[in-house]
Amino acid sequence: MNIPWSLAMVAAAALALTALLTPLVRGAAIAAGKVSGVRKDRWHRRPTPTLGGVALFLGFGLVLVASSTFLDLVPTLLHETRRGILPWSVWEGLVAAGTLAFLVGLVDDFVHLGPVAKLVGQVAAASLLLMSGIGLWLSGIYVVDAFLSLLWFVGITNALNLLDNMDGLAGGVALMACLFLGTIFLLEGSPELAALTLALAGSLLGFLLFNYPPARIFMGDSGSLFLGMTLSGLALSPGAGLSRSLLAVVAVPVLILVVPILDTSLVTMSRVLEGRSPAEGGRDHSSHRLVSLGMSEERVLWILWSLAALAGAVGLALRTAERTWALMGGGLMVVALVLVGGYLLHVRFRHLEKENVSATALYQRLVRLHARFPVLLMGLDVLLVGLAYYGAYLIRWTPPQLAAELEYFRQSLPVILALKLLVYGMVEVYGVDLRRFGLSETLHFLRANFFASVTIAASLFMLQRTGLSRGVLVIDFLLSSILVLGARFSFRIMEGWARRWSREGVPAVILGALDDMDLALGEMERGRWPGLRPVALADRRVSARKGRLRGYALFGGRDALERAFRETEAGALVLVEREGEQRGEGTGGGEEPLLEIPAHRPVEVYALRLGITLSRQGEDDGRHHGREGRATD
Repeated sequence: MNIPWSLAMVAAAALALTALLTPLVRGAAIAAGKVSGVRKDRWHRRPTPTLGGVALFLGFGLVLVASSTFLDLVPTLLHETRRGILPWSVWEGLVAAGTLAFLVGLVDDFVHLGPVAKLVGQVAAASLLLMSGIGLWLSGIYVVDAFLSLLWFVGITNALNLLDNMDGLAGGVALMACLFLGTIFLLEGSPELAALTLALAGSLLGFLLFNYPPARIFMGDSGSLFLGMTLSGLALSPGAGLSRSLLAVVAVPVLILVVPILDTSLVTMSRVLEGRSPAEGGRDHSSHRLVSLGMSEERVLWILWSLAALAGAVGLALRTAERTWALMGGGLMVVALVLVGGYLLHVRFRHLEKENVSATALYQRLVRLHARFPVLLMGLDVLLVGLAYYGAYLIRWTPPQLAAELEYFRQSLPVILALKLLVYGMVEVYGVDLRRFGLSETLHFLRANFFASVTIAASLFMLQRTGLSRGVLVIDFLLSSILVLGARFSFRIMEGWARRWSREGVPAVILGALDDMDLALGEMERGRWPGLRPVALADRRVSARKGRLRGYALFGGRDALERAFRETEAGALVLVEREGEQRGEGTGGGEEPLLEIPAHRPVEVYALRLGITLSRQGEDDGRHHGREGRATD
């Protein structure tokens, strides 16, 4: 039997076996009283049995035993690139370490081990990986590399344990990591490691059938510690490799496991800034922050799964792509993760302000310091400017020419970075709130970037003409404008997505002229009417074909309002009118719009008069409640 079919059989068998075992383990957990009750510092809202890690581990382990017996996918020889002490193959080291981590977690599920005891057990399991030759071998100094490797194993294990804070989250993220790691092992010619990884993927998929929200069983520490230890070892398992650059070796494991790393980093940073212990439990993880924006748990789950899949795809590209483009892709992914992390950190402290929780002195000091010296934003610009300049070389020169041209890139990069940041600081592009970054700020930055590019061209021409390329400078101006402006707008874009995906507030249809929709949406999105949430737009004077505007469904034609209410769950109507217009003129026709609202649905009606201030009108009839809001242009 060929290898692809064998691997497919392994994954399918693990899926089926785990799906059969999970209900049995669930029943046993209930009978043994191993049920997680509702607690203030936990997210679930109903008692849920634990010990799902037992089904996960058994489904995975039994399939591995069968595959080693019948499919001959388990290596019998030691790995050729050994640095280990124990006479085991890498495969055996992974299984042994995962088993020990599972047992530590299982004991904790029953008797609740203390933090020190759990850490000792994790270090012991991580040592099995290290002594099997699995590690981050970078410096050539064994003690240094061993310490870094143990730090990685224990850190990832705890990160995945902390990520298990919402139904389906840890299991889904681990599944994404398994799929990408399995692909890498196949490309590297390591079918035995691919079999182990895909067996774990199949088990995770079988478990997710019962752990997807609303979860009927949790994996518990036995599952999360087993997954974390196994994945941390798989991510550093040696292989022939398609790209052996330092970036690929270091960045690929980080990207494939980026969601638990990002979540743990955010929780640690925010708790330190709040004056709390990082080891303290709480509902302040990345998943909880997204839910606090009004998103449903299921949407949050898919957002974080998608982030894990995107990062895994970039990691796969880094492992297989040419080194030059790998550097560019890795840098862009780092920028994206920094922006996402910054936004989620901002969400946390904004949520604390709404709850009237006073910020710590450390956080207040950092905010004041950043207002005077925006070091974080400047550091981000250093990365963006460097990536833009490097990208200009990749675009301008062909691979045979690039190797020779990169020498001038290395010589001129300090000049590029210094002059651009100097000009940006001189023209004051850093004194802007990213949440309000708009057209005027964009034009101001473009002028500053153009002036910086001209200054750079003149300076490089005077310093050293040889190697200077006008094409590179033009491309650099375009790329740096796109990257820096994209970073500046990222907070507004993420805020817009959060509002569109939010489930807070009464869903509302906006009826008016298309030209006035932007202003009406702006009024609602700025929180002038916090009780309303736009879900659709309607303008009778546009084409009857359904379209979209700023991400919202746009309905046109004479029956626009009727279709908007029929296809959404809207419970409110906002009439957009210009000051001086008669009622109905600004809404795309003289007919009374309330007649088109479904009679069986209670709907609140609002009027937004453009040009005057906000006021309230009172109630209308028994079915439609009328309020009149007025806003300035």
